[in-house]
Amino acid sequence: MIQGHRYKCRLTRMTTLKDSVRIDLQYSAWATRRLLEACATLSTDEQSRELGASHGSVLKTLHHIQVWEQFWAGCLLADRIPPIDQVSDVAAPADLRFDELVQSWPPMWAELDRWLETKSDETLSQTLLLRISAETQFNCPRWQIVRHFVNHATLHRGQIISMLRVFGKKPPCVDYLEYHLR
Repeated sequence: MIQGHRYKCRLTRMTTLKDSVRIDLQYSAWATRRLLEACATLSTDEQSRELGASHGSVLKTLHHIQVWEQFWAGCLLADRIPPIDQVSDVAAPADLRFDELVQSWPPMWAELDRWLETKSDETLSQTLLLRISAETQFNCPRWQIVRHFVNHATLHRGQIISMLRVFGKKPPCVDYLEYHLR
């Protein structure tokens, strides 16, 4: 008992690499859903207001997260990574709408779940060539690609949490441990 509450920790021992990757993906989807729910309480003006942080606004930062999650998910599904030095960040369209962003995530999460179901620990440990520049390339295990885009989303979710505070909102806790304590 902590402060009158009974917490049930869902942290369990990882038995496989696949278990770890699954938890990473489930955590990230859970945290993004919680953040989207909080951002839905903002007005359209607040969602698009330029704050000078991260990618400018809540909406543009959410767009950035979604675009790069979609990019990395596409790489995993295609089993190849295009040269990163030839990929550019996609600017948020002028007519970007919050509800469209919200709707774009669940199909990608479902696709990643289906992809993961077909993978073994051995496959998740196999590498894809990641070319950063003409001089820099390396072999990156699939599980590290997942860890990368989960970490990337975590960084930007934290920035959006700060933006919510600017608007006087109480942001949700999207901490990894909170996910397991729910």
